[in-house]
Amino acid sequence: MAHPATQRATLGAPCMAQPGRTLDPIQRQAAIENALSTALYFMRRTGDAPADRAAHLWAATARAHRALSLLKQASTDAREVGRAGQ
Repeated sequence: MAHPATQRATLGAPCMAQPGRTLDPIQRQAAIENALSTALYFMRRTGDAPADRAAHLWAATARAHRALSLLKQASTDAREVGRAGQ
């Protein structure tokens, strides 16, 4: 069974990824740093049972994917701002 912290961390991901939702640059940076930090937290957790290790790896992967999607969004926004300034 997954650790309760693992379940809480993964339940928060869907509510953040809403279509049309944008973050200002400071909020986005904080969300990226938080997602990466949480991914590292789950990677460093140890579990005696293979199911615990699998749950931690799954949670770390979900957090890393969240950080990557935020970075992609930041890149797209930066490119659009660059085009508007030309």
